[in-house]
Amino acid sequence: MKLGTLVLENNFLLAPLQEVTTAPYRRFCRIFGKIGLVSVPMLYTKRIQTNPRTVLSDLYKIEKERPISVQLIGSDLIALRESIDFLESYQFDVLDINAGCPSKRAVKAKEGGYLLNDLKKLSSLIKVATKYSSHLVSLKVRTGFNNSDNIDKLAKIVNKSSIDFITIHGRTVKDGFDDDALNLKAVKRLKDLLKIPVVGNGSIKSPQSAKKFLDFTKVDAIMIGRETMGNPEIFHQISRYLKEGVELVFNNNLIKMKKNIDLYEHCINNYLDENTEFSYPIKRYKFMELKRNSIWLTKNIPTSTDIRIKISKAKTLDELRDIFEQIFDN
Repeated sequence: MKLGTLVLENNFLLAPLQEVTTAPYRRFCRIFGKIGLVSVPMLYTKRIQTNPRTVLSDLYKIEKERPISVQLIGSDLIALRESIDFLESYQFDVLDINAGCPSKRAVKAKEGGYLLNDLKKLSSLIKVATKYSSHLVSLKVRTGFNNSDNIDKLAKIVNKSSIDFITIHGRTVKDGFDDDALNLKAVKRLKDLLKIPVVGNGSIKSPQSAKKFLDFTKVDAIMIGRETMGNPEIFHQISRYLKEGVELVFNNNLIKMKKNIDLYEHCINNYLDENTEFSYPIKRYKFMELKRNSIWLTKNIPTSTDIRIKISKAKTLDELRDIFEQIFDN
């Protein structure tokens, strides 16, 4: 599988998700199945410009996880240029420009998904990224801001640029994550118009939905984010289904949940053992990572609501371990 000049093991990508796709999380997901490209959580160009030390932990030792992508969000051209300069000392594979984030923060700051309302600014950001970055450059978009009427204009901008590939989420910015709003026709339209590889994203929740997305749109690859939360096996499930027609169902129970939590803690410990200069309080970091992921790992367990309520009450790592003991001993 190739995205531009980048050769990947397969056509599966792990989406960049803030406070989700951390280094331990990326390692955790890769244990269960091969992932062609992973990404660090989205980074703000203004944050890099004003206080670059705050992103050091996000970028620490990323060269060990290649192929890996770094996604930037921002609308200031100078901040983007300075962020690119800062990132040049890191070894990674793709610089991704976010023009699809639907958060209120992004829209208010006129960045992320808002840029689909301002294609002139988006074009300027693309020019800066492709001119000054020594890495491959990709673009993450949605089908539009309020509607998909600008798909053709967006395609013209991309085709005139030096972007290596593009990822499109099959909803508008205003649609948020509404499953009913998924627009595969708009994704297919963009795919048909572009000369570069296209990655599809949005509501890929099962092997069957992955196949439907690929078959209908003819995109070159698929990206999954939120559906990995609680089901790290999803890439493996999709791979088996596409290659062999085998339908693997994600069955979860307390035994499996405990095994996955132990495995996740192992990923955290390995990362921290390698990261001798880690600046964040280690015990606090472990607590936050374990608490977040243990809540997600209740997925599909009949008593998941009660378990999540118990876990959410933990305030420290010791309290969290006590709660685990109560849950799994019972």
